Amino acid sequence: MLVPLRRVLARPLLWWAIAAVWVVHDVMGNVLTTNRPDATSVIQAGYRWLHDPAAIYADTARHLAQTGLVPVTGLIRPPAAAMLAAPFSLLPGWMQVPAWTVADAAAALIGLWIVQRYVTRTSLEMAVFWAVAFYSPPLYAEVNAGQIGGFVLLLACLGLVTFRHRPALSGVLAAAAASLKLYPALMVMGARTRWRPFVIAAGVAGVLITVVACIPLGAAGAWAYVTGVLIPSLKAPNPDCAQTSVATLFGRSIGGDPYPIITPSGGISILQSPVHLAALATILTVLTLAAAVIAAVAASRASGWNPVYGMGLGLALGGLLPGELNPYQYVPLMPLVLMVMVVAIRNAHWMQVLGLTVGLLFWLRQPCLLPFPNLWTIGALILFAVCVIAARDFRGETD
Repeated sequence: MLVPLRRVLARPLLWWAIAAVWVVHDVMGNVLTTNRPDATSVIQAGYRWLHDPAAIYADTARHLAQTGLVPVTGLIRPPAAAMLAAPFSLLPGWMQVPAWTVADAAAALIGLWIVQRYVTRTSLEMAVFWAVAFYSPPLYAEVNAGQIGGFVLLLACLGLVTFRHRPALSGVLAAAAASLKLYPALMVMGARTRWRPFVIAAGVAGVLITVVACIPLGAAGAWAYVTGVLIPSLKAPNPDCAQTSVATLFGRSIGGDPYPIITPSGGISILQSPVHLAALATILTVLTLAAAVIAAVAASRASGWNPVYGMGLGLALGGLLPGELNPYQYVPLMPLVLMVMVVAIRNAHWMQVLGLTVGLLFWLRQPCLLPFPNLWTIGALILFAVCVIAARDFRGETD
């Protein structure tokens, strides 16, 4: 029984068929979505970057000051995000959101294609890679929301694969990604073997991009963004069930924080754990995040400082460390998960494949439809742990 099953699972055609099913699901779901407030917000910020820079963060800063919560709409990303969206704001109104969404989706797929070209060697590995990629609920949520993560993913993936031969170019690409969202700066932990050109190029490019993006705001406007938006947003609580950070995992499970879920009938129900140990929840949050960072550094070392694996680990930390994590914000884990999946199949490490499968299945349903939204957090931690355990598989892995 097991031998025929193994033969079936080893057929690339099966995995291409699964990939095709998920492609149809992704395309249909996203075509039918017409309301993308996130895309609208970033395009509005792009328009304001060109015409009214003082207004880019005004609404967001006001909402944070009045409520202490991150607004549903409004820009909290660095000014470079508004600069990137500026050309899209010049299109006819009916084209702006669709063009942005398609461009972001294309950027994400190109970024993953670059990783696939780098890491896969056989048709089976390629087919599984794309079956998992098209299944990925965070990637679907990224496109569905009209977010900016696809552009970040493209730059980050280019940075991953160029480091071995062009570390300075890799640094520029990582800095460009970090100028849009801060977490790709953690890719520096994989630059151990040739860190000097990477860090210098990243520093110069990061400063240059940030300065150019901040020119319309001026020094006062840029400082107002840091003090009125960036720092307050990092400290804002996360009452929304769609936000499933490590902090909310412990806050909701043992800290007594109430949280809403969507019931099968479509209503809203507020749930709360009977355990109210807020101090312990905070301690466990800090310990878990610290352990993730330490594990990433240790795993990078165990891999022989393989730059692609190490930088992938640094990028993946962007799916664990932030205090606000919506489903699309788990996209940074995907390049690492896909690389580890492919190498595990190549080496017949089936327990690793099983572990990754379990972690991915925790993402099958959207957080608000689950009885405990932070099953997504548990899935992310499982995926990250399996990828850390796989470190030694990347010794000697070269392009």
